[in-house]
Amino acid sequence: MNNQLTTLREQVGWTVAELADCVGVSSACIAAIENGRYDPSLLLAYDIAEALGATVTELFPPVPRRLRLAEQAARPW
Repeated sequence: MNNQLTTLREQVGWTVAELADCVGVSSACIAAIENGRYDPSLLLAYDIAEALGATVTELFPPVPRRLRLAEQAARPW
């Protein structure tokens, strides 16, 4: 899932480890979300957005359904 996590995290001035600690997940989890390898649960997305002082839609900008389906179909897993 495309996201603005790295940009928003850097604007706040946090490291991956600091954000991970704030929301109660591992640094690897945050890194995987930033790299688009892992889609967080809705609750985790809300926690991350709140920690960064953003909204979920700022963190994960809406993508038209047609493009989301094409992206999911292209995934090897």
